[in-house]
Formats: sequence, structure tokens, C-alpha cells
Amino acid sequence: MFKKYPVIYELPIFYLLLVGINFFLFPEIPSYSGIDPHPYWLGIFLFGFRYGISEGIVSGLLSASLYMMQIWYWGERYLFEDLTFFILPSAFVLGGTIAGVITERSRKKIRELIQSHLFLDKQVKNCNEELAIQKEINTALEKKIVSRMATLVTLYEGARRLESTDSDVLYSSLVEFTAKTLGADEVSLFLKDTDGWRLKTSFGLKEYRQKIDLVKWNEGIIGLSGSGNRVVSIRDFIKTEGEFPKLMGDALLAGPLHLGEKGEVMGVVAIQSIPFLNFNSATLNLFSFLLTWGSRALGKASYIRELKAQEIMDPEFQVYSKKHFLSRLEQELARSRKYYLPLSLALVKIDGISSPLRHDDQKRLQFFLSQTLKAATREVDVIGLWEEEQIPFAILFITASPPQADEISQKIRETFGNFDIQLPHEDHPLSIRLGLGHFDPGIGATSQLIELALGKLYEKKG
Repeated sequence: MFKKYPVIYELPIFYLLLVGINFFLFPEIPSYSGIDPHPYWLGIFLFGFRYGISEGIVSGLLSASLYMMQIWYWGERYLFEDLTFFILPSAFVLGGTIAGVITERSRKKIRELIQSHLFLDKQVKNCNEELAIQKEINTALEKKIVSRMATLVTLYEGARRLESTDSDVLYSSLVEFTAKTLGADEVSLFLKDTDGWRLKTSFGLKEYRQKIDLVKWNEGIIGLSGSGNRVVSIRDFIKTEGEFPKLMGDALLAGPLHLGEKGEVMGVVAIQSIPFLNFNSATLNLFSFLLTWGSRALGKASYIRELKAQEIMDPEFQVYSKKHFLSRLEQELARSRKYYLPLSLALVKIDGISSPLRHDDQKRLQFFLSQTLKAATREVDVIGLWEEEQIPFAILFITASPPQADEISQKIRETFGNFDIQLPHEDHPLSIRLGLGHFDPGIGATSQLIELALGKLYEKKG
């Protein structure tokens, strides 16, 4: 009890000490009368500010009682007849009460501040936990976004590379595109050969893995896929009861590749290593889609190669090839010389390009120009590639008189100019210039008409 309430013994000891000092050391000053400030104020403020209102009141009452008792004991009882005598004892009680009230309010304020601090600490802790969760969510979202962006980049790059007409580029692009899209580690392409399916190219194949250069027609998953014209996986045999066909460990998954979407089977794409979690039904569906996409690309490439072999149409710009254009020029010039028919040759040049363009940008600009020429010319006119850096295209105006050829040329320039094409690093919009060479009886060879058109193209205007 004394440990819990030390004021029980502190208060008597303190006042006994003050009374003792007064009695033994200063007996001539009864009850410290006349000393200002009075020593009893020390006890009042000490216990009042330290413990609170109860102790402040008790110390005030005790100080007032001791003060009056000592005055009475020392024989100065006449002071009790004066009302002003009671001012100091009353002040002791009032001072103790005020000191206790201040202490209680201060303690209450301190408790409130401590509770507020604890509450704010808890809020800060909750906010930090929430911030950590938000960071984890953001990190997960960033990873998901980066993963999706990587997928989009892979699809875009794969789509661009599958536009190639070069067979070797197309084969390697197809294998790499399949591996990246499916998340496979090892992918190979086998093409149809006289003895079976022969390895053409692979992606990610480990050096320690033994390469299978040739797979027989119905041997292994690759052979079964190519001969059966269907997607075959190791899961098909795990679910099958009875005797397994002869497997070679050649692949986990394989699918046929066609020359065109509905063409004959010309090869097999084999997945030889893929993470376990990626080997699911969704992967099989995506693999089938990639096979269809690859088959279309191969069919388109084959068709374009056939067109190029005929050397009539250029599939990229959808105009005649230069070889066919020169052949038509000879035919039309011979016809004009024989029947004296009008004929004009126009060489087309793009002006306003001060620095070389990137290959892709140059191809897009030339394609746009080829479509503009087709839209602004007549059906009988012949547009072809000229395949020179400064002169991409040429036009034959069949049976067009010089004024008619000039009029069509002006229409071409205006049509192109209406689009107001301006490159980022140039100060002025692009324009086109046409050099016109008109037939006359003195022209006996195509080279003469070409030289005439070139002269007009680079002729300086006075």
C-alpha cells in the first residue's frame, strides 16, 4: 500500500520536518510567521503538482491547520480575533486546490495526447501496411503489364517477320515466333522429304541434345502428326489404353504446316521442350492458331514468289515490274512507229527529301505514291517500277497526245500535293516531279525516249 500510495508517508514526514525545523532552529518565529513566501507553500505546490487535486487539498488543509495550531500553541491567540489572520490559511487551501486542478487537467491532457499519439501511430502503421500492399499490387500489375507488352511486342515482331517472302527467313521466324509465344524452350521445323520429315531449322535446341535429322513417315510424334495431318501430343498416348505406337522421344507436341491454309502438308513444327505449367489445352489451341497463321504466310510467300518468277506484277507496290514495263514500252513504241499513234513516257521523282529515309519509311512512301499514280491515271495507262533511287516509278501514257499527257501529269501532281505530306525533319511538304518524253517519228529506240524523259525530268526551269 505504501509503495502504491507513497504520499501517505511522504506528506507527514515533510510537514514534521518543517515543524521540527521551526521548533528547534527558529523558535523565535512561531509558525514561520512573517516569512514571505511561507515555507508551507513548498509542500502545497510539491504535493499538489505531483499527485493531483486530492493531495493538493490535503496539503493545503494540513498547512492551514499546522499554521493556526502553532500560532495558538505559541500564545498568540489574539491573532484569531482578526479576520485578516485567516487569509493565509484560506490561501493555503485554495492554492492546494488550484495546484491539484492544474495537475489533473494537465494529466488528462497528457493522457489524451498519449492516446492520440498511440492512435496516430496505429494509423501510420496501418498506412504503412496498406502502402506495402499497394506496392505489392503495383509490382504485380507492372509485371502483368510488362508481360502483356512483351507478348504484344512478340506478336508484332512475329507478324512483321512472317510477312517475308524469303523461305529461309520465314522458316526461322516461324520457329522463333512459336517458341516465344508459347513460352517453349526448344522448337524445331521438319520439312517433307523423299524419305520422311527432315530437320530444316530449330530454336533453343541445347548442344547436348542429340539432333534428329530425319524422322520416318509414321515414326514418333512428328511422323504421326505429319502423316495424320493433325496436332499430336504426348498427352494423346497417356490417355490411350492399350499398346502405344512407336515413340522416339522426338517431341512433346507437334503439328502440321501447310502450303497455304488449305494446301498440302509440307512440314511439321515440333515442340521438344516446354515448361510443365505451359503444357495445357490453351497452349494446344494457341499452337493450332500459330500453325494456321504460319501456313497462310507460307502460302502467301509461295504465291508472291510465283508472281516474281513470272516478272509481271510487283506484289509489294501492285504495279508492273520493270522488266515487263520495258517490254511494254518496246511494244507500244513499235506500234506508235507503225501506226503513228501518240505515246508518252513519264519518269516520276519525289522532291523535298534532303536526307536518306529509313528502309521501312521509304517503302511506305513509295507504296503511297504507287496508289496515288493508280488513282490519277487512266485504265489504259501502264505504271511500272523503275527501280532507281531517285526515280521509283515510270508511266506509259498510251495513245495520249502531248497535251493530254501534260494534263494527266498535272492531275497526278495535284493529287499528291493535296495530301500535304511533310516529313518531321523537312521544312516543306513533299512534291513530285514528272519528266515527260513524247513520241515523234524521229525516235527509233526506247533508249531515245528514255533519254528525252530524263532530260525533261532534270531540266532547269528558266
